[in-house]
Amino acid sequence: MSNEERASLHFERGVLYDSLGLWGLARYDFTQALALQPKMASVYNYLGLYLLLEEDYDGALDAFNTVFELDSGYDYTHLNRGLNFYYVGRYPLAQQDFLQFYQANTKDPYRVLWLYLNEQKLKPQEAQTNLVERAKGLSEDFWGTHIVQYYLGHISVEELQQRASEFAENSQQYAEILTETYFYLAKQKLNVGLVDEAAALFKLAMANQVYNFVEYRFAAFELMKLKPVQTEDEKEEKSAVAK
Repeated sequence: MSNEERASLHFERGVLYDSLGLWGLARYDFTQALALQPKMASVYNYLGLYLLLEEDYDGALDAFNTVFELDSGYDYTHLNRGLNFYYVGRYPLAQQDFLQFYQANTKDPYRVLWLYLNEQKLKPQEAQTNLVERAKGLSEDFWGTHIVQYYLGHISVEELQQRASEFAENSQQYAEILTETYFYLAKQKLNVGLVDEAAALFKLAMANQVYNFVEYRFAAFELMKLKPVQTEDEKEEKSAVAK
């Protein structure tokens, strides 16, 4: 078996482990694949994502930049590098990546949602107007289009949940829909300072264990980042009670 074939097997097994939430094992296989085949752009994309989720933002950025050096057309790395910039508050750079990711498929609501979330930080006075405009081109084939309609105020959260329940016959698809829905509801709560409600929704986003969805990964990431905030709030509450 050639090094290329062995690298491919390690990569495929890594992807499987990743989908099962066994990220440590996945990372080991991806590292082995890279040792055998150093120019695998897809491996750098996964490793960059793991580094980002560990808050190693510089390491993640290096990995994502390497992806583009190896394959300038690797679309989803624009999302991942954009997320890296977003979570360190470098919103203008995040905007560039999210915009390029969106322009590659303007019918995809998830690309629109991340642009909107970033624009809420970068240029909040334009975010809603841009969301209205971009929503016009979205495909009904994506569940996320319903989430965009909710963000726009066209449907209530109850109606959103009702529409989600219509997919209940396909249990796997329903799990994916719930993961996405709870995540973007949580982001909305977090952006208006409702930390406890956001945390509860992030936990619900993780409950269906759709490990390889960006919404699952970043629900876990957001919860990790919220822990110090919640701990500080608990200390303040206890102090107030003691007084």
